[in-house]
Amino acid sequence: MQYIFDKGSLHGKNLLLLHGTGGDETSLLDIARFLDEEATLLSFRGTVQESGMNRFFKRNGLNQFDLISLEEESDKLIQEISSVSKEKGISLEEWTIVGYSNGANIAAHILLERHFAVKQAILFHPMSLGVDMQKFKLSDKKIWLSVGENDPIVPKVASDQLVQQLEKRQAAVTIASTNAGHQITMDEINQAKRWLSERETV
Repeated sequence: MQYIFDKGSLHGKNLLLLHGTGGDETSLLDIARFLDEEATLLSFRGTVQESGMNRFFKRNGLNQFDLISLEEESDKLIQEISSVSKEKGISLEEWTIVGYSNGANIAAHILLERHFAVKQAILFHPMSLGVDMQKFKLSDKKIWLSVGENDPIVPKVASDQLVQQLEKRQAAVTIASTNAGHQITMDEINQAKRWLSERETV
């Protein structure tokens, strides 16, 4: 799996970047630098191809997800994150995931369905993938997520369902709602930056 690793300062956060459909490992770098200019960055490229676009798992149409691919690719991504983290000497607990759309979706799925040590996530325009198998508590997880009131890709019922799944499992969820569509706005980025700055570095 292709990735970029950029070592930041000792005072910076550790940000793990997962792009949206059609993006790559460079797509969220500028946003991550805005969130924390001193951050250490680890950014992955999804290995699934859809009409020439990079994704983190397959789908069979808009919001029609291939759940077998989802589970397989989730395990592969966890393995890659764990391997690179070990190589770079960064514990999983130190990362904050920053995901957008498809990247945010696989991040939320991993947090919900795997015993994964990452405790914080910034998720731009995520949605529930309809999988709700596990019951273990997520009381150690802090998650910021954005919802676009005019998002043509993510129905409100799907974002609401994800919030319900997370809160039912006792995750601490902060919701940023805007009038925007599916794109990431400066309003969202500024709200995410404030939220991140309030989180203590492990």
